[in-house]
Amino acid sequence: MLSTWNGILIAYDIVPANTDETIAAESVLETVQSRNIYADKGFISADWQATITRRTGNRIWTLTRNNQHLQHSNDLKPFISRVRQRVEGVFHEIQNTGRNLDSAAVAGTPASRLLNKTVDGFCVHIAAKVASHTLRLLLRRRFGIDVLTFQSQPI
Repeated sequence: MLSTWNGILIAYDIVPANTDETIAAESVLETVQSRNIYADKGFISADWQATITRRTGNRIWTLTRNNQHLQHSNDLKPFISRVRQRVEGVFHEIQNTGRNLDSAAVAGTPASRLLNKTVDGFCVHIAAKVASHTLRLLLRRRFGIDVLTFQSQPI
């Protein structure tokens, strides 16, 4: 998933859990050119980062491990950490908007009532969460409306 500083999603991909995240990220990273991308340590490989920079012009920034030869400056480390916290906040907000993705059954109903019975249903569920997140940001920033939830309340 690729988002702006403000939490607006630019691109995302849905892949099986056993997919290498660097392979999955390549198509997402091709949606932008010559940008600074702040990523988690799953994208720390210098060879992979160089390949992405050659292909897209994007520069990947990750926190370094303590045993790495090249280290970031003491000013850059906290900056990358703050950016990563913002990104994780976006993930958290999307995950907690509406029904939870990993819930197999709705509370109070039989376990056989799955929320996402097909891959297409799962993809629609993700798209709805992304749209809901984006709408919440728009309402908050443009109109000062802070929507806490989009779930309907009983009258």
